[in-house]
Parts: sequence; C-alpha cells; structure tokens
Amino acid sequence: MRRILFVYVLMITAITLNAQQSYEITNSLTLKNQNCELTKMTIILPVPQSNNYQEITNFKYSSGEVLDVENSNNQYLRDLKTSGLPSKGDSYSLTENFNITLYPMYIDMKQFKKIYPYNTQSEIYKRYTTNKGEYIDTSNPRIKEISDNLWNESKGNIIDYARLCYEHVGANYKYLNPNTGIHKIAAILSAGGGDCGNLASIFVNLLRAKQIPARHIVTVRPNGTFHVWADFYLEKYGWIPVDANMKLDHPEGDYFGYCRGDGIVMSEDVYHPIEPGPGQTFNTAILQNFLYWYWCNAGTKVMATHHIESKPIQLPTDPVVSDIGSSKATLEWKEIKGATDYRIKLYEKNGKVLIQTKNVKATKTHISLKNMKLMTEYTIQLIPIRRVENIETQMDIYNVHFKTV
Repeated sequence: MRRILFVYVLMITAITLNAQQSYEITNSLTLKNQNCELTKMTIILPVPQSNNYQEITNFKYSSGEVLDVENSNNQYLRDLKTSGLPSKGDSYSLTENFNITLYPMYIDMKQFKKIYPYNTQSEIYKRYTTNKGEYIDTSNPRIKEISDNLWNESKGNIIDYARLCYEHVGANYKYLNPNTGIHKIAAILSAGGGDCGNLASIFVNLLRAKQIPARHIVTVRPNGTFHVWADFYLEKYGWIPVDANMKLDHPEGDYFGYCRGDGIVMSEDVYHPIEPGPGQTFNTAILQNFLYWYWCNAGTKVMATHHIESKPIQLPTDPVVSDIGSSKATLEWKEIKGATDYRIKLYEKNGKVLIQTKNVKATKTHISLKNMKLMTEYTIQLIPIRRVENIETQMDIYNVHFKTV
C-alpha cells in the first residue's frame, strides 16, 4: 500500500479555521487575605453551557451552588462563606473543572434561500430584541440614525442589513481600551470604538434597533485571554456568528458567519442580575471571569488572582491518501468529533480545477475516488460538516496533495 501526505495551504478558499479542540479545563479564583478580619465572603464564577460553539462534560466544582441568571441561558457558581474564612496572610480558592470541545464554524450565507419573518411571540425574539440598561439602548440618537441609513441601504433585507452593520463597525470604529469591560453604548460611540466586546455592542445595538435578535458571545480562551463576538438570529435557521473585531484586525478577511472556535463561551448577552447573597441583586455588565465581595470588621485588603489552566485531550489528525493508482486513490481519515457529514472535493492541478464533489455520512472514515488521469497532480479537500440547528457549518478544511502513478 502506498500512502502519501502533503498538507499545505491552497488558494481554494479564503477562510481559515482552527480544527476542533478538546481540553481539560481548570478555572479558579484565589482570594488572599492581606490584612482583614473577615466575617463573610462571596465568590462568583460563570458556569459555561453546552451550546452551538462547544460541548461541556464532567463539570465539577469545589464548593458553592450553581444558580440560574434570570431570563437567560446563563448560570453561575456562587460560593457564599461565613465560616472557614481565610485568616490574615492565608488564601481561599474556588475551582471549576470540566472537559470541553470547541467547534470552529464557517457558514456559507448562500444556503439561506428564503428569509422568514420573526415570530414576535417567541422567547428568542422577546429576549434578544430588548434594551439592556444603557448597554443596549436602541433609543440612542446615533444608533437610530445609523440603523435607519443602513436599513434603507439594505432595502429591508435582514442578512444584507446585518452585513452592512458588520462592515460599518469595521470601517468606522477603532480598537480601544482593551480589557476594560463592556461600556455603555453612548460612551462607546463617543470614544469612537472600544475593545472586542464594545465593538460587538455597536453591532448588537444596530441589529436590535431594527428588531433583529442579536446578542454578545462572551468567552475566555484556554490560554486565559478574553474575546467577545456577536450573534444574530435568522428565523427557522438559527444563530449566525459575526466578529467585528476580527474585521478590524484583518480587513481583507470575512468574519461574517465565522467563528474561530478558540473561545470558551462563559455567557451570552450583557447586563445580568447576579445575587451576591439571598435577596440581594447586583447587575453586572458582563459575566466573563469572576466577581467577589467580602465583609470585614477590620482591615481593607483582599487580593484576587484568576487562573485558567488547559490541557489538550484530543488533537485532530490529518487525512492521508492511500492506494494511489493511475486513475484512482483512497482518502482515509480519523473520525472528527462533532461532524454530522463530510464533504470531499477533488481538484486537479493544485486547486485550480474542481473535478468532483461528494458528500458522505459521518459514520464513514474513507472514500475511493476514481476516473483520474495518469501522472497528474491532484488535491483532495476534506471538509467536516456540522449541522447546528438548521444551519450547515464547516468545521475545518483539510487539503491533501498527491500525484497519480
């Protein structure tokens, strides 16, 4: 059996995706008592959920209780301590452990042949078209002006309008004030931009201004860095990712219907009511890493240290070509977690001429290709497909180059 593998980048497609990755995650917050006589302490950590972008398993925590955020899909871990408090110089940690698989996503917008009107009575519509304090405020005069202009330009087409909003953010705002949290929309517009979360805020405000469901997707990467992008909803299809910040970083790229698959989604939306204790409410602009409170009789200082540790537990492997003959070859691959189908494309001469396209079920891990030319260079493209709600998404693209004998 002859096996050949050359994997390299082709100009067949302009998108770049990370392969899906699985990790063991430890998420912890440590409070060190510097000089206090503590009487009570509360720690909050977001609890990630399985959703379009990730699968969570084996979630465990060291202490506390998991609570729901009102009127949302979010949860958080609350550890309320009145005994066993750290003495001066001592520390206390709250820890979450879980396994996660992160799924990259590229959506070909051409698949949406018909756009349906929204069900205005649905929970999604009611939840994701409303204002949220001053963070999502569709009465803002500048938001109203921009949204009206772009809506007229789109002629009322939802997808065209969403794309115009995405392009507007990329063309008219700057990346500013990183890691300062979600700001009020008036402040973002006045500053002329913000970090990834605040650029997502502009997009979400513009979408909700025209009663299109939209939301923030709030993540922490396995390396401990932060990122936020936006989603908007298409009736009868599902949620579409949009990353306006990536458009600023890479103006030549297209991040409309695109998710890199490198962020642990900690929460969705903004401005959440959190309970530090029974009967208490605190509205946090963003639920991303941690919150904490402490009460003491003396002293003033407790130091917080947040830490995420990730250990890869599954790495995808590249496909290989075997049984190469004068007119045939076999493509083999390992099962790719999350894939519901595979699409195989055969190109002649380094991706310049498309010869064949085949769709196979996810249960298959090989396919035979025939009717090829003698002594000719080919490229096989393996595309794992994952259906999310009623949307076809591409998880990755593998390019394998070979030559018939």
